Amino acid sequence: MTKNLLFLFFKTTKQKRHSQEPETAQKKLAEIGTQLRQYREQQSICLDKVAVVTMIRRNLLQAIEDGELDQLPEPVYTQGLIKRYAEAMGLDGAQFAEFFPIEPPARSRTKLSWQDGPQLRPMHLYLFYTFLIICSVNVLSQLMSGSVTAKNGAGAEELALGQQEQARLAGGASSSSQNQKPDSYEAVEAVRTGQNLNKSGNKPVMVNVTFKAESWMQVEVDGKTEFEGTLPTGTVRTWGAQKQLVVVAGNAGGVMVAVNNGQAEPLGDPGVAKEVVFKAKELNSSAPPKNEG
Repeated sequence: MTKNLLFLFFKTTKQKRHSQEPETAQKKLAEIGTQLRQYREQQSICLDKVAVVTMIRRNLLQAIEDGELDQLPEPVYTQGLIKRYAEAMGLDGAQFAEFFPIEPPARSRTKLSWQDGPQLRPMHLYLFYTFLIICSVNVLSQLMSGSVTAKNGAGAEELALGQQEQARLAGGASSSSQNQKPDSYEAVEAVRTGQNLNKSGNKPVMVNVTFKAESWMQVEVDGKTEFEGTLPTGTVRTWGAQKQLVVVAGNAGGVMVAVNNGQAEPLGDPGVAKEVVFKAKELNSSAPPKNEG
């Protein structure tokens, strides 16, 4: 009787201890988030700028400040996010990270043998290999059809260029008409050279942006925010301004910028947030733009 009571007491105590472990992590996360939020608000720093500096998504930073443990990844990754957030605020990131507990993964008490799992029979393997071959053939046929379409498009493009050139030479009665290219020729030329055809290029400040890597971007045109968000790799955008254009990038090394049809250059170093101001007066006077990191 006494042994049974002791066993029941030990089992109940162990269950309570395991049930309190998530509550302890939740409580410590709430304390960490409160301290980080208070320090950030004292420094008058918005959460979006913290996201740019730390390269952490805003919803994860908000979950840390609100103490929402279920909105965060595994504890070991959450500890790394807390460290980066604290270091960005000028605090001791290691101390904040150590305060957040990392629970060891529970070990399985039952050992599963490979014989307990589902067995693949020869018929299953045959069906799997057949399905894999069919998928490979379909992908290969799509790639070949795409290459043929691209070649046909290139031939049509060259034919259109030849026709435009013949029409320009045949109808060139005056010198002014010979020097002026029609709109259709400009469109075909833009497709051939890969340039971005933009009819709004009459503004004093024209900035062409090409994303070599994914980056957060904010563009301000003449004192008004024109765009703010994250753009993927390969995106090409063009903005124009009358007086001033401000570009802010979270990953400056992945953003190539060409000003007034000039040579494209990286906005800054990879993984570094940078702000660059392009002014019409400075560009007209051949002065370099004002950079603000």
